[in-house]
Amino acid sequence: MKKVVILALAFLGAALVLGIASCGNAASDSSGAESAALSAAAPEGCIYVPAKTFDGTPASPFYSFVFIKGRKLSLPAIYVCDHEVTQKEYHTYCLYAADNLSPRDEYGKGDNHPVYWVSWYDAIVYCNQKSKAEGLNLAYKMKVGGEYKKFPEEWPGIQNGRWGGSRYCGPAANDDNWNAIEFDTSANGWRLPTEAEWEMLVRGGNLTNVGQTRYSGSNDFKEVAWCIESCNPYGMFSHEVKTKAKNGLGLYDMSGNVFEWCWDFYNEIDSTTPWTGPAKAKSAAHRSTRGGSWGFPGSLCIVATRCGDYFGADFHNENFGFRVVRNAQ
Repeated sequence: MKKVVILALAFLGAALVLGIASCGNAASDSSGAESAALSAAAPEGCIYVPAKTFDGTPASPFYSFVFIKGRKLSLPAIYVCDHEVTQKEYHTYCLYAADNLSPRDEYGKGDNHPVYWVSWYDAIVYCNQKSKAEGLNLAYKMKVGGEYKKFPEEWPGIQNGRWGGSRYCGPAANDDNWNAIEFDTSANGWRLPTEAEWEMLVRGGNLTNVGQTRYSGSNDFKEVAWCIESCNPYGMFSHEVKTKAKNGLGLYDMSGNVFEWCWDFYNEIDSTTPWTGPAKAKSAAHRSTRGGSWGFPGSLCIVATRCGDYFGADFHNENFGFRVVRNAQ
């Protein structure tokens, strides 16, 4: 717990955004028979979210570092998992980077607990593994020496050696080839949400200045988030997914339980930043994480809070997991 407290203090000392945010005006969602058909076709455990647009006019008095003045975005229609990837789901396709980086009782252990001790690299492997198993086009590609490498066999640094079998995980240390992984935005395979998608989802798909809530689905973190304050007296560890209230889209644990990796490099966002995020990291190979966690205060579960200054893509921690999405069209 000492480690958690120290990291939490680092967050607070770094002047991360702790205020409520709201997005600007949005165009109407996809509708009609097509939308109904896509919704009906949503994979088990997933919610269909129609395409969204943001017109670059942030709502006042709320604020966001993602939906900012002048940044116009068109987000694709997606299927999003209504829960964070569980330990059972992760272990279906992937392994942990080391024996000491696997779930244990003191941090919450069980099939329906969110997976943690997983790096951004591990999340990328999971997405491609799941896509491959389901016959979908891989969202992530790696080029080495000017040539694309076959996943997973030819990806340098990918791990399964000492365990064998068909389950893999990412490299245990920072790797430039992995930091340069390409995101095929046209693929129908599983992937991490971009930060813009994630913030749209945490807000329940609401891109107006009406009906916004401080946390995902409520102004009371105790209703929707497992964080330091709400874990007492239930236990200071991760809790089974979908045990708090859902948000307006039907998504659980968007606030709290575990931080969720996003695709994006962590960096400042301006009006020219595409929906896939900044082209490079602010420092090292840091990636964005969102949502807060069971080991951090409720102030980090606010819908607008961005985190990433300290977390390289190879970072492993008992507070970090992820959620997956895939293109619906």
